Amino acid sequence: MLLNIWAELSVYSIPEIVAVLASLTYVVLASREHRGCWPAGMIGSSIYVVVFFQYQLYMDSALNIFYVVMAMYGWLMWKNRQPEIDLVAAAPKNTTTIKQWHAIKHINAIAVILLLSALSGFYLDNYTDAAYPYFDSLTTWSSFLATWMVVNKILETWLYWIVIDAASIYLYINKELYFTALLFGLYVIIATYGYLHWKKLYQNNTHETLIANS
Repeated sequence: MLLNIWAELSVYSIPEIVAVLASLTYVVLASREHRGCWPAGMIGSSIYVVVFFQYQLYMDSALNIFYVVMAMYGWLMWKNRQPEIDLVAAAPKNTTTIKQWHAIKHINAIAVILLLSALSGFYLDNYTDAAYPYFDSLTTWSSFLATWMVVNKILETWLYWIVIDAASIYLYINKELYFTALLFGLYVIIATYGYLHWKKLYQNNTHETLIANS
């Protein structure tokens, strides 16, 4: 019965629309460092696990299982260090914990992503009916990393997301997931804002630390 209900709703893209709205809520709140992003992300990702599997985007489906786990982890990680934010003025009222990575960390991370993408892409291409196995693998492994960076408040996570989201638009349009493609177009804009906002907070925090230590 549940499968029949899901099939009927899927005809009208209702599960996809709900996932889009929940995921959009997640990224907006995450860009504002608001802890409420994680429950929203969990809802959206739970739905996308099924949606992407239906469209033979197996790496994306697996990625969203990871997102659900990371949403629980992020909820716990941000519990004791969540800045108190006024959603109207959007001004943090205490010190943030945003960090930056050195270039060598980015180089190592990208090298690992390319290796894993090649391996999983080869497997999916030769042993499954996956759509766009290499492209899907690349965006998925990149998203694994970027999600971990969000949880740990690494500034450059938003730069990764800008590239990942822009590339994903092509993938979802080709699979006729038009609402999701639109979502990822909005993600590019929000990720750009997220980077600028987090960078400002990071610079303010660095400046305050220098003054305190002088």
